[in-house]
Amino acid sequence: MANLPSTLGALKASGWQSVSVKEEIRRNAVAKISAGEPLFAGVIGYEQTVMPQLENALLAGHDVIFLGERGQAKTRMIRSLTGLLDEWMPMIAGSEIHDDPYHPVSRHARDLVAEQGDATPIEWVHRDHRYGEKLATPDTSIADLIGEVDPIKVAEGRYLSDELTLHYGLVPRTNRGIFAINEIPDLSERIQVGLLNVLEERDVQIRGYTVRLPLDVLLVASANPEDYTNR
Repeated sequence: MANLPSTLGALKASGWQSVSVKEEIRRNAVAKISAGEPLFAGVIGYEQTVMPQLENALLAGHDVIFLGERGQAKTRMIRSLTGLLDEWMPMIAGSEIHDDPYHPVSRHARDLVAEQGDATPIEWVHRDHRYGEKLATPDTSIADLIGEVDPIKVAEGRYLSDELTLHYGLVPRTNRGIFAINEIPDLSERIQVGLLNVLEERDVQIRGYTVRLPLDVLLVASANPEDYTNR
C-alpha cells in the first residue's frame, strides 16, 4: 500500500478508472474464466447446475438470490464473491459509505472535495471490508439496513432534513461492495418492500424524506424454499 496514491490529484495522475462494482466483478470473473481458474474454490457438486447460472448472472450484472435447503453452501458461495473484487479500492478519506473519489455522493465527501480539490485525502479499503452481511430476523428494521436520523446530531443543532444527521445502516455502508441478506423470507413484508427501492431506484428514504444516494451495491440474498412465504 505504500505506493498507492494518497490524494485525489495523485489518483488522477495514476490513471485509475472508476467502474461500478458489478462491472468490476464482471471484469475479474472474465479474467478468471479466461485463465481457467475456478470462481468458487472449495465448493463441489454444483459444476453443472448452480455455478454456470451464477456465472451468467454475474456476467450480466444481476443481483442474485440463492434458493436452497439449509447446508447447501449458499452462504459459503456468497462470501466467496469477494474474491472477484479488486484487492484494493480507493475512497474519500473518512467516508462512512466508501465514496468514489470521482463521484462522491455523501454530504461529507462532496464538501471535502469542494473544499480541498485535488488535495482531498484518499484511503484504500481492502476487498474483505467491502462485504456486508445480515442474518434476517423478524425484528430487523429499516434503521438496521438503511439508516436512521441520529438524535445526538439533531441535538447539536442540525435540522432533521440535513443529510449530516443521518446514521447510515448496513446497506449504504456497503456502498461499492457486496451486501448479503441470509434467509430473506424472515424479513417482514415492510422491510422487503423497503429494499425494493434500493434494488430498483438505488436510493433510500429515511424518516419520510428521500436521500438521493445512488448506491453502487451488488445485493445477494439466500432463502430456504420451505420458508419462502413472505413476498
